Amino acid sequence: MNYDFHSMSEDEEWYEGLEADDEEIEMSKAVKIQDPISSLGLEQPLVVELGTNMKNALNLLQQEKQNCLLIIKNEALSGILTERDILLKVTGKGFDLDLVTVDEFMTENPEVLSPEDPLAYALNKMHIGGFRHVPIVNDSVHPVGLISISNIISTIADYFSMEIINLPPLERIVDSEMQEGG
Repeated sequence: MNYDFHSMSEDEEWYEGLEADDEEIEMSKAVKIQDPISSLGLEQPLVVELGTNMKNALNLLQQEKQNCLLIIKNEALSGILTERDILLKVTGKGFDLDLVTVDEFMTENPEVLSPEDPLAYALNKMHIGGFRHVPIVNDSVHPVGLISISNIISTIADYFSMEIINLPPLERIVDSEMQEGG
């Protein structure tokens, strides 16, 4: 592997990209809890048809490096299959992944939101229901997006990037002289 030692390091490029032209970031650019979910610019979710075998579903998840699939029937949302479903219901159970289908392991009729719903609704559903993913559907219940807790955390981290970068080193936060735990 050849390295160009005269070019900027990845760390310098990353840090430079975070520097703002203005010293203060305008508060009007911050995402507000009342903003619609569509303001996050969510990507299209991974979708498969009801009856898809688990081998194909798992291959798709791995290939796309995603952790959630939406299951549709006649273009309408029918269920959701998450990494948690796979871990708790499939892994280590001895299923023939060519024979079993997503229908057997998905969560049927998941809670949904529309793109116009505020971010607060998504946070509330995730907190109350213990979900990490909520499908976003249109009026025909066709999946148009998927919001996850990581989307929300990334948005917050982007807005507060300088505060996060400027945190003191961990050893200054945790007193190494103090015993941790019980």
